[in-house]
Amino acid sequence: MIKKILVSVVLVFLSVSSFSVVAFAQDAAFKRIQKNQEINCGVYVFGSIFSYGTDGKPRGLTVDLFDEVSKRTNLKVRYTEISSFATLFEDLKAGRFDMVCSPLLSFPSSMMKGLPGAFISEDPVNIYANAEADLSVITSLDQLNDPKYTFVGMDGELGGIYVPILFPRADLKMLPVGVPPSNMFLELHTGKVDFVILSNMAEKAYAKENPGKIKQVTDDSLIDASVRFFYAEDSFSLMTNMNVIVEDMKRDGTLDRLLKRHGLLRM
Repeated sequence: MIKKILVSVVLVFLSVSSFSVVAFAQDAAFKRIQKNQEINCGVYVFGSIFSYGTDGKPRGLTVDLFDEVSKRTNLKVRYTEISSFATLFEDLKAGRFDMVCSPLLSFPSSMMKGLPGAFISEDPVNIYANAEADLSVITSLDQLNDPKYTFVGMDGELGGIYVPILFPRADLKMLPVGVPPSNMFLELHTGKVDFVILSNMAEKAYAKENPGKIKQVTDDSLIDASVRFFYAEDSFSLMTNMNVIVEDMKRDGTLDRLLKRHGLLRM
C-alpha cells in the first residue's frame, strides 16, 4: 500500500514538474531577451511618458525606468512604437516587442488579454476639456450624456471604450487606427470635440509639455485604476523577474524619484 502511495506521489510530482517546465518554456519573450541580451520595449509616444528630444534620442519616464532596468540586469534596451492600442495585445503575442514598457492603464478592458505586472502608481481616469472652454454650466458627469457634446476616442483607448458605455447619447469622434494619441489633443484644441478621457498620469504627462492647455471638467473621477507594465499571456518568467525589479525600485525610492522627476507622482 505504501509503495502504491509513493508511486502516486512521484507520478504527481513528475506531472507538476513537467507542467511547470512546459509553462515556463512557452515564455518566448524571456527566451528572446536571454538570447539577444536585450529588451525590445513596446512604447507609445505621449508627452513625458515617452517622446523624442531634438537630438532624436528617446526620453521620458519610460526611458529613465528602463535605464534603471538596464543597470540592474546588464541588458540593452531598444524601443519599438506601438502601432495601435487596438492591436496592442495581438502585437505583443506575435513578438513585435517583448513587453509594454510605457506604463499602461490597468482597467477591465485591458484584463484577460495579457499579464498585468506589479503596481506602479494609482491612476484615476477623468474627463478633460480645452482650458478656455466655459464649463460653468456643468456640475455633474451625468450632464455630459447629451448629443450636444462630442468626445474624442480611438479604438482600444479610453474614449473609444467608455463613451459608448457611460455616455451613449453623446457624440463620439473616433480617430483612425494607427494615428498617435497626441492627435486627440489636436481635435480638442481646434474645437472639433469637447472632451477627452485621460488617466491622471496621462494628463500630467501632457500638461508638463503643454502647461495650461487642458482642465478637468469636474472633480469626480470616472474610474479608479492603476498603471503597470504589461506582458504577453505566456510571459510568466519575464513578468516575475520584472516584478522583482519594480519592487526593488519602490523599496529603494527610485520609482518615486523618477515619477517625481517627470511630474507624474500622485501625492
